[in-house]
Amino acid sequence: MTSTETIRDFVSRAHHELFSKRDISALNRYFSADFIEHSPLVRDGLAGLQELVETHPALHYEMHRVLQDGDLVALHGRFTGLDEQPLVGFDLYRVAQGKIVEHWDGLVPEAVPNASGRTQLDGSSVPSIGQNHEKNRALVVAFFNRTLIREDYSGFRDYTDGKTFLQHSPDIADGVDSVIHFLETLKHTGHGLHYKTIHHTVADGSFVLTHSEGSIGNIRHAYFELWRVEQDRIVELWDAITPVPEDDQALHRHGIF
Repeated sequence: MTSTETIRDFVSRAHHELFSKRDISALNRYFSADFIEHSPLVRDGLAGLQELVETHPALHYEMHRVLQDGDLVALHGRFTGLDEQPLVGFDLYRVAQGKIVEHWDGLVPEAVPNASGRTQLDGSSVPSIGQNHEKNRALVVAFFNRTLIREDYSGFRDYTDGKTFLQHSPDIADGVDSVIHFLETLKHTGHGLHYKTIHHTVADGSFVLTHSEGSIGNIRHAYFELWRVEQDRIVELWDAITPVPEDDQALHRHGIF
């Protein structure tokens, strides 16, 4: 990493060279020799990344959003060639001493547009400048603790304008009423989304990404949720929610417990 480039640019270039150009030499240029991999899709260390690239000759990545917050960089985009159908979601990297040292991800199959015609990746793509990202982080964390961890879904009305909520989840239409109805229905059927703890937040301009853990139907899940804030109100959401492997080694490597 050069003294003049940002961590955002450094990680974006590393990700592109490794997963779109499939350049294995990027591992030595950008990644620490002690790199820690938490993805359940990849073996730990640099050997796991090399194996992933070499065994997926059609691998390609399309980047839609990049957020930087301190030593963390979050990417939101689309992988093809990694599975039978495209995977969309989030990659979270930590950088230390000029190298990428740690990685988490949450990837889900690409779905058709939801009832409001929104996809998992469209919508606002650039963090609005001039916003107080720490204020936005505090707003989202307060909302998250009340509304999702304590399951007081009225928070969707109090932390939005009460109506506007642009939704990119494949299963939910736009609007506050739609998301509350969806969550309450799941809860009543015994498949509610239960949240336990936030592990990372990445706040950049109007965007705040939360990386958290919880359970659905007594199965542990990792939650990646990207919130957009306008004028002190939450207005938009993208997400990727994935089950966590149950074997002890995978749980340890996933790094969220």
